Amino acid sequence: MNKIIALIVVSITFNLTVMAQKKKYKEIRITHTSEIINVSADSLWNIVREFQDVGVWLSGIDKAIGSGTPEFEGASCSERVCHVNVKGFNVLHEKLTLFNDTTRELAYELTEGGPGFVVFVGNHWSVSEIGANQSILKMEATMHLKKFIGFLFGGKIRRTVKKGLPEALSEIKIYAETGNVSEAKKVRIEKLKRQDKR
Repeated sequence: MNKIIALIVVSITFNLTVMAQKKKYKEIRITHTSEIINVSADSLWNIVREFQDVGVWLSGIDKAIGSGTPEFEGASCSERVCHVNVKGFNVLHEKLTLFNDTTRELAYELTEGGPGFVVFVGNHWSVSEIGANQSILKMEATMHLKKFIGFLFGGKIRRTVKKGLPEALSEIKIYAETGNVSEAKKVRIEKLKRQDKR
């Protein structure tokens, strides 16, 4: 009988140790690469590297404002505040966590303004040359959600992000190749102008 009790105690201890080591969040990772963008990698990087200017070409962001002394050589700021076009979330604060002109990559994470069930949101962007005046942009998004919400809504959130990344990549392709914003961004600009006149 004592051996059985000892075995149960060892088993429970082992299971508790394993459970303690498991992640306390649900992770979602999505990587998406643009179609070929018909500009040089340097030209594309010159757009991407301006962390505070994402609102110029991305329809989901009405305005972005950079702030803070740059922590990385070549960066124009260390943080940005994005005024977004998302119901229920008006302002997001993001911080640069990586910036490298040589490798043409940057990364950032959300520091304030997200929903309470989000533990972490980060994105890594990298520009690669694939030919003369041809380049691609890769976006790697990572989200950590509280486990319960992640279990309930993880699939829906994954689908939303998987839809959003290609849209953003399409918009930067248009902007890089033509110097003009996408139709979605034009529509959003006009809507904001009408709201300002009220």
